[in-house]
Amino acid sequence: MKRRLSLTIALIGNPKLLFLDEPTTGMDPVTRRHIWSVIEAAKQGRSIILTTHSMEEADILSDRIGIMAKGRLRCLGTSTTLKSQFGAGFITKVSLNKVAEDVNSAAANVIDRKREAVKEYFRQHLDATPKEEDKSLTFVIPHEKENQLGKFFSKLENRKTEFGILNIQIGLTTLEEVFMNIAKKAELEEAKSEGSIKTLALASGTTLQVPLGSKYVEIPGTTSSENPRGLMVEVYWEQDNHGNLCISGHSNEIPVPPGLQLTT
Repeated sequence: MKRRLSLTIALIGNPKLLFLDEPTTGMDPVTRRHIWSVIEAAKQGRSIILTTHSMEEADILSDRIGIMAKGRLRCLGTSTTLKSQFGAGFITKVSLNKVAEDVNSAAANVIDRKREAVKEYFRQHLDATPKEEDKSLTFVIPHEKENQLGKFFSKLENRKTEFGILNIQIGLTTLEEVFMNIAKKAELEEAKSEGSIKTLALASGTTLQVPLGSKYVEIPGTTSSENPRGLMVEVYWEQDNHGNLCISGHSNEIPVPPGLQLTT
């Protein structure tokens, strides 16, 4: 009630510049949608600067979006621009024919083979593997594949019956994922400037001291005539519930490729 009253008071004077600080925090979905419609209507003839932690709210209401991380403005642009520049790529959801409970095993095997054929088709043509597998397959297609998508989906559309596809949906990555990517980059920059270190224990028994955010890490004492540059691991990072970077895993120990810059 107080937030709705605050918005009403802010609009009474018909200001040309309006600042709104998280105007829908704590509201139920119905009330929040109503407030969004009020703010959308209020945009006519005035500038509104709105702060929010809701990526959905920012995406729906904003003409331009700025994202702050670690106390700095990291980007500014339209939702589409930010998704194209900082998102993972295009999200493609392929819905497949379902396996009925009373279907015989032979028919179920046919459906499973079609499912695998779809996965192989994406892998061969776009080097994409499913990010999620359930009743449908969800693929993330990198932006650099964009010029191939028209021809790819045209051919896929013609083979829907062959693959047992019900429908295909494609869209840009979410604004929330954009925010997470930017926040992770900001965390990496800060960690590198502070020289933060994480400990990584390998299956071989070797323990590595890894600078926060480092991707390729050399394993000391592994140089040989067979591997003159020694061995390395690729370190995978993720953010915990507090937004801090932590090691989520690592690759197998592999020879260091020529020309690759390593963290020692």
